[in-house]
Amino acid sequence: MNPNQIAEFAFPVPIVSAIVERQRAKVTELLVQVRWKPEQDPVYSGMFEIPAGTVGLYENVYDALKREVFEETGLRITSFRPDVRTKVRSQRGDAVFAFVPFCCQQQTSGKARVGFVFVCTVEDNDPVPAPDEVKDVTWMERSALKRLVEETPERIFTFQLPVLEFYLSQYAD
Repeated sequence: MNPNQIAEFAFPVPIVSAIVERQRAKVTELLVQVRWKPEQDPVYSGMFEIPAGTVGLYENVYDALKREVFEETGLRITSFRPDVRTKVRSQRGDAVFAFVPFCCQQQTSGKARVGFVFVCTVEDNDPVPAPDEVKDVTWMERSALKRLVEETPERIFTFQLPVLEFYLSQYAD
């Protein structure tokens, strides 16, 4: 494809998403929030979601995820699972690294998005929702989220529903 043909195509927006886990009394809890962008996205405002957002131009996906989680919840990421990545290689003006996310996702109609999903942990503080994007950030037991996804999937932000189904399918609880 020559450079003139590239201008004819629209490209998907790169997204990072965080499945944030914590352990409380031997129970796994996940950070869940209510999407709240009534002016920008009235269709999906009021639905459950996990922290997520766009990757900036040349922004490292790990840095983007740390930024998005902090912006939406006020919490800082302390670890990633899996944490598999190469060192950054630089030559001829390019800097490149490889990484392994928990899973990937793609939106094939509506808004064009392609995403990288990571499982992570955060510092042990109370979440504080970003009022222009999120409300009601809370910890939900994994088993309760599984019931919510199975019984009322229409309450979950569509872009993240397959991700949560995939994640939850790996656990018996």
